[in-house]
Amino acid sequence: MKKHLLVIALSVVGVISGYSQPTNIYQPNGSATNFGKVAADSLNYYVVNYPALTLMKIDGSNKASLVTTLPADPFQTMIFNKGKGIFPVSAGLPFKLFDGTNQVDITGGQLPLAGYTGDKVIAADYFHIGNFTYFRTSNKIYKTDYTSAASIKTLATIKYTAGTTEMQHTANSIFFQDIIGTSIAPSCINRIDLLTGKVAKIDSSAYGSYDYGTVYNNDYYFCTPYGPGSVGKSKIYKVSDSGVKTVIYSENASNKHFVRIVGITPNGVIALLSTVSVGAEYVSISGGIVTSLNFNTVANSRPYGNVVVGSSRSAKSLVYFGTLDTLYTVNSTNTALWVTNGTLAGTKKVRGGPPATFEVSGLSPQFPGSAETCGNDLYFAGKNGANTTRLIYVDGNNYSVQTNSFGLFSTQPSIRKIANGIVMVGSPLPTSSAEKAVFKVTCSAITGIQNSLSNEVAFDIFPNPAKEQIIVSLSGKSEECVLKIYNMLGESVLNQILVEQTSHINLNLKPGLYFVNVLDDLGSKSTRKLIIQ
Repeated sequence: MKKHLLVIALSVVGVISGYSQPTNIYQPNGSATNFGKVAADSLNYYVVNYPALTLMKIDGSNKASLVTTLPADPFQTMIFNKGKGIFPVSAGLPFKLFDGTNQVDITGGQLPLAGYTGDKVIAADYFHIGNFTYFRTSNKIYKTDYTSAASIKTLATIKYTAGTTEMQHTANSIFFQDIIGTSIAPSCINRIDLLTGKVAKIDSSAYGSYDYGTVYNNDYYFCTPYGPGSVGKSKIYKVSDSGVKTVIYSENASNKHFVRIVGITPNGVIALLSTVSVGAEYVSISGGIVTSLNFNTVANSRPYGNVVVGSSRSAKSLVYFGTLDTLYTVNSTNTALWVTNGTLAGTKKVRGGPPATFEVSGLSPQFPGSAETCGNDLYFAGKNGANTTRLIYVDGNNYSVQTNSFGLFSTQPSIRKIANGIVMVGSPLPTSSAEKAVFKVTCSAITGIQNSLSNEVAFDIFPNPAKEQIIVSLSGKSEECVLKIYNMLGESVLNQILVEQTSHINLNLKPGLYFVNVLDDLGSKSTRKLIIQ
């Protein structure tokens, strides 16, 4: 039994790997190569060859294959999942849907005509669960499996004129804010139950507008509005995947209020706390205690731009954030990158400098596609020593910084995460804006799980956490697979043959952590963590 447990542990628990050098994996036309818009699902990276307008799918083995040829280069965000997608052609024309075989105009009112205003642009914070993609504009949230235009369903309509500027999700929930443009009614945060489609209000406040929330370990965190009216009434909340809201901390001081949640670590919730007439500071909140992380001293700087990356759906333990550089005055525009594990001792400055040679604004979660993480390692589009955007790497073990030689393009945020790496479009020659290639960073620690075999079976589990049933979705598998679930002792508690790409599995398991192993007839396998509530 102990030997069995050891084997399971070795195949499941990941070790954060060191720096992986980005490699050029797709540059078919040499110096003439150029690319249009990009997209990604959990397994593949999609790129449009320009001017040929061939849409290529690059899989986890770095193999490029033709999906379809587009009639025009998408002028806004395109979305693709498992070789099917939706893309805009031109302002004032219908979006097109590609069902895997044919391209059709979306003319039945399921989407507006494409355009430049927020209600006519697909936002970059789309996500996929199995065959379904969930996406939004500024005033609606949608779901589709791309089988037809009629498959595009509206899940929620934003009530207020200012719309919504973000969408977060857990396994069974979408959380979004409904922002007012006037004082007619309070802003609110809503939850969409992905199993039932029901929309419910999670929180509402008359004190101001909400800022961005954060997802961590399948829970959603947010703070009460950051407007002046929230002074003395500020709270931090956690909402479970099932929609249960609890108060993490209340700030009742008459001169203080929270500005936003920055991220979560195992040691605490990282937030910006503002004190009237003094300024904002980064703090960590744990066990009802607030610990200042940096506050206008020689060793610690004031926040700058509220930028952040590192709040995570996976098992990361660090949060990266931006500040004013300690070497300059409070009014300076010089910035620095900091990192914290949620403790004061574990809060350190990584790098800083003038904006012409060091820039961290690309870390903001408001701009998906500019930064990604591998475990605790950080990759982002920024400046480090030269007035040109590059791919910057930060080692999550020792916080050393390395700058890649190739350029990235701020006009086309393209850094996307797939199952076994981070993929992006860059220029092989920093001096060339015309020549582009697709680069990849291989990173098995992205999900916090490193499998012992290089060949993997791609599958998704939802909901997760689960209770009495899970849905297992296989990607691109037609042959039978074997599903096995193990408990923490390494004991097999369920065996089942999977003959369909989507299978409903009934469970009769005690609450706790389990490991789901899927093996195909070629010997490829993958393991995922499963939480039973």
